[in-house]
Amino acid sequence: MQLGESTRLRELEAGQLWKIEHGYIYIVELGKRLIRFKMLRNPNQRAVTRLIGIEALLNYLSQSEAELVI
Repeated sequence: MQLGESTRLRELEAGQLWKIEHGYIYIVELGKRLIRFKMLRNPNQRAVTRLIGIEALLNYLSQSEAELVI
């Protein structure tokens, strides 16, 4: 089932922690077209904030079968 754009954007919010196969993705800030996020090996690790397009991150999360932790 294909989700609409407005539904997918509601899925992503600042402060979310997504579990992926080799670590975690923490969403720092959500803008109109870009997202600031951190890639972590452990949930309590410090990391550099990265910037990527929302669609690219959504594609990555769906391809890696990410699960929402928080």
